[in-house]
Amino acid sequence: MKKFNHVKLISMLVILLAIPFALASCSNDDDAPKPNPVTISFDDLNGEYTGKAGVSQGTVNGETAVAFSAKKNLISYSEFPMKEIVYSVISDPAKANQALTAIGKIKYDLDYTAVLYQYKKEIELNLLPKELTVQVPVDGVSKKVVITFTASKKGLFTKQNTQNMNFELLASKITVDGTAVNPFNPIKYNFQMLKK
Repeated sequence: MKKFNHVKLISMLVILLAIPFALASCSNDDDAPKPNPVTISFDDLNGEYTGKAGVSQGTVNGETAVAFSAKKNLISYSEFPMKEIVYSVISDPAKANQALTAIGKIKYDLDYTAVLYQYKKEIELNLLPKELTVQVPVDGVSKKVVITFTASKKGLFTKQNTQNMNFELLASKITVDGTAVNPFNPIKYNFQMLKK
């Protein structure tokens, strides 16, 4: 009987000593600093971006450094990647490289509309690509090359630790002086961009 009372007394003592520790460990939870929630707005889209564009055509894949600026529903490239486009028009690599040098930097503007998803902390971009017209020297003669772009899927802007814009464009058709390049494998540009 005495042994049973000692066990009971020790158990009660352990429980009574544990209660203040349990209460004390919970009391500081409300005082801990809370992380600031990430907010996102359309103004976050505006700025300068750099990154890589994955470029694929048929079974050939490559990558090139790209930069552009975004402002008021417009993405502006000061130098759009043209290598694969020119190589689709001119099959001789030496002549294609000469043509690339001759045309220099090609500017391209890409319109978009944006939809804000505050609960997802992202902005969806509905791309509205336009045709790009370039004069390309082919065998000493300047030819009008028209590239038709389509948006293969919607773009996305996210803001967490970094601000990223990702989207794809497809050069779905190329014409030279009104005649479609045939055969032609569409050129897919996958832009993975980071805001400066």
